Amino acid sequence: MSVLSRWWLGAGALVALATPTAAFACPYCAVRDEAGTAGSVLLGAMIVVPFLIVATVVPALRRAAADPSLTLTDTE
Repeated sequence: MSVLSRWWLGAGALVALATPTAAFACPYCAVRDEAGTAGSVLLGAMIVVPFLIVATVVPALRRAAADPSLTLTDTE
């Protein structure tokens, strides 16, 4: 694993640990009247997270597909 990969893994772990438990609330709970600005931020985060996952996974899959050492071969 490269240094950059380890850095991103560490940064992701730090963000996950620093995220308040309110961020794991459902969208309905996040936008209650009492939530205020934090509720809007949480709802926006819930919308953005799937795009961030795709932006991370797709390049990794393309790199894996381009590397012939990672392809499965038929051993029969």
